[in-house]
Amino acid sequence: MIASSIAVQSFPMMRLEDKAGFVLQNMEDFDVQELVVIKDDYFIGLVHKVDLLDIPKEQSIASIADDFQRVGVLGTAHITAVLDHFAKHHLSILPVLNEQQECLGVVPQKNLNEMLALYLGVAQPGAILVFSVSPYQYSLAEMSRLVETNNAQIVQLNSIFDEATGAYIITIKINKEEAQSIVATFQRYEYQLLHYFGNTPINNDIEDHYHHLMNYLDV
Repeated sequence: MIASSIAVQSFPMMRLEDKAGFVLQNMEDFDVQELVVIKDDYFIGLVHKVDLLDIPKEQSIASIADDFQRVGVLGTAHITAVLDHFAKHHLSILPVLNEQQECLGVVPQKNLNEMLALYLGVAQPGAILVFSVSPYQYSLAEMSRLVETNNAQIVQLNSIFDEATGAYIITIKINKEEAQSIVATFQRYEYQLLHYFGNTPINNDIEDHYHHLMNYLDV
């Protein structure tokens, strides 16, 4: 999934000659804290509500052009880059650009729930297994083989490195809701299973973990 596939084109784009009051009204209408500013159809930055409140409403936004924020992602960027930008910059919208710096649209922060659920494959049925794996043991080929020997496939895999333990936390989702035999196979090969969600509805578990993640990132 790339940024251009989730970009929304319904948000207005401002121009340097637009008055502060007009831009503020658009921000109010679309419930955002920033809007894209373009010049000759090319992206020149994001104008922030907090900066507009410091100037008269009849003044053009060209007067605060130095305060525009130059941040965005290319349309070819992976969804993880989109999530990373939201976490780092605390934006309400993220511009999506092409190579020529034309704005293809924006990704609204309020769409993060939908984006992350789609990326994690929440809607797909299947069990979720979470392992702690040492760098010496970590082999995607072997983990895939162990799943496939039980007539199942991995449909989603995520990994993060836990600096506290020096191990990788590997989360896999398989295309079976009943995964006891797969769990037994991994344990037979001495994989440390941290969590197992199977043969029960999992959407609530994923949503809870998502909200914990968003609270941690303060998005």
